[in-house]
Amino acid sequence: MLHGHTGVINSVPEFSCDGQYVVTASDDRTVRIWDTQTYSQVGDALTGHTDAVWSACFSPDGTLVVSASADRTVRVWNAQSQAHEQVGESFTGHPDVQKASFLANGKQVISASWNIILFWDAVTHVQIAEPLHNRGLAFAISPDNNCIALRAEDDNACLEILNIQIGARIGERMEGHYGELLSVVFSPDGQRIVTSARYDRASRVWDANTGVLIDVIYGPGDAIHVSFFPDGRRIMIYTTYRFSRLTVFWDLKTHSQIRHDLSSKIDDLAYFSSLSPDGNQLASVSKDLHSIRIWSLEAPVNNSTSTDTFELNSASYSPDGKSITTACSDNTIRTWDAETYSQKGNPLIGHTDQVISAVFSPDRNLIVSASADETVRVWNAQTGSQIGEPLAGHRREVVSVAFSPDGTCFALTDGSTIRVWSAGHSDLGKLIWDVEIPDPKHRWPLLSMSFSSQRQFIAVNIRYRPYDPYSPHYNYVLDLKTGIESSVVPYKYRQDSVCFSPNEHLMLFFGQKGFWQEGHDLHLWNLETHCMEKVFSGHRSTVRRASFSFDGKHIVSSSMDHTIRVWDTKTGSQTAKYLNQGGYYAAGNLVTIEVSPDGRHILSHFEYIAAAAVNRHTQIWAMPNSLPSETNLDYSVDDPNVRP
Repeated sequence: MLHGHTGVINSVPEFSCDGQYVVTASDDRTVRIWDTQTYSQVGDALTGHTDAVWSACFSPDGTLVVSASADRTVRVWNAQSQAHEQVGESFTGHPDVQKASFLANGKQVISASWNIILFWDAVTHVQIAEPLHNRGLAFAISPDNNCIALRAEDDNACLEILNIQIGARIGERMEGHYGELLSVVFSPDGQRIVTSARYDRASRVWDANTGVLIDVIYGPGDAIHVSFFPDGRRIMIYTTYRFSRLTVFWDLKTHSQIRHDLSSKIDDLAYFSSLSPDGNQLASVSKDLHSIRIWSLEAPVNNSTSTDTFELNSASYSPDGKSITTACSDNTIRTWDAETYSQKGNPLIGHTDQVISAVFSPDRNLIVSASADETVRVWNAQTGSQIGEPLAGHRREVVSVAFSPDGTCFALTDGSTIRVWSAGHSDLGKLIWDVEIPDPKHRWPLLSMSFSSQRQFIAVNIRYRPYDPYSPHYNYVLDLKTGIESSVVPYKYRQDSVCFSPNEHLMLFFGQKGFWQEGHDLHLWNLETHCMEKVFSGHRSTVRRASFSFDGKHIVSSSMDHTIRVWDTKTGSQTAKYLNQGGYYAAGNLVTIEVSPDGRHILSHFEYIAAAAVNRHTQIWAMPNSLPSETNLDYSVDDPNVRP
């Protein structure tokens, strides 16, 4: 640690252009320069201010330092001499001043208080541009020195870009934050701007030329300082959350948090962090607020994607089984390699609230997503671009989406209505059916939705009591030829959950029969003969979820007995049993269970609610036919054949 200040350090330590030095400003009325290689103070303290110093930074060539103080002066200092004497007279044009820095040419200074921003010549003190009023302290100068990005005069949550010389606004305002801007920074090439705001818990990435919102980065708290790495792809975000400070490294290309071994150490030991120009060092104010720590970032950053900043709301296989698409709580859709579990490409960005469901079309060309923002969006699965406008009209969050087996349409529901849309090339997004689910008390929440193989029916499973995962279910089957409820479900199975087999004439019923009657078995119903074809017995408690494999030869089911079982559809015999130990993986928490298209794996997705927090976990299990013949097929969650 670098010790020397006797008062609180007031601002983020600022690096020199070569990264060899940092400069700090303190309540002890001094500015100090530190060597990042020898961890020692360089020369004398910069003294002359008569009150606390709020900020200090180097000139672009590292020969000067400019400081702003509570004594209402801005001063320029010689950074190269031992005495660090003041250069020229103090600038006294502010009634109050909190921040000062050099422009890129090193000859001019920008200084700011809450009420006014001034541009002036560092030697003559002559103002070089018109002052800007009521703009706050969150602003950034473009790398070409021509523009300034800052809050609007009449809206502290809105960002504007102004030409410095004439003060004219360039492009449109950038709106989206909910509170006062806290941080503004240009990317090294000047093409993007990252902003953060109070009470927002999100950083926003904008196109600096068009003002279009590119990305939203959600975090646990308010981001009070953002820095770009030299590559312009990665950023460091320093956030505050309750009584904690968090340092997050983020990849703008993959929209993912980057793990770094130093993150937790920085959070434990430091406040106020900044990056060196080469991105290899980080300077932070220690928690005693009187000393500085220098951290080396030269160790390679772990490029694995972290899901610490978002939850997976749902997961499903692509038709070829090579990818898994997930709907995420950070408003994105992400695609993962089904073998390596690494993220493929960039996330799909556009929703304004968390994404609840996302699926591939049968031909793998489209992804359709359903969101809590009450919209549905269609994406090009190859390029990641959104196709057309969002499909709107739902009255609440859209909770489920499913494609018909032939890929000609897809259905969505918000729990109160079912909407069917065309997926054809010529009429993509055309509304085919808009059907209200009867009996309002059963409208929420919807558990699952599936098509029959010939696209004649859609089956919807709904829970009786909204927040009770153990309550009985109710099914609703829509006939797509008539647009009304079908009578294909026998009365005795109306309170079961239902799913269709790839074979049109088979339906599977399962689940609790009523509030007091458990359903341990699965019933396979033949729609053509109107007879029970098979009963699958073995579970020792109510079955919560079940589905067919893609070829219809197997059924997978999950029960309150904490097991996932695999059944042979033709013989009705059990072929494997997987034991979950409860907790996160209790059957009542299971949201999704499905077999991969190649029949080799089972995907299970769990949602666990405890202490007002939602935890979500996804597992991949090996199907019996993908294991050696001698494998014990009665195994548990900690078995090597299970990949959490």
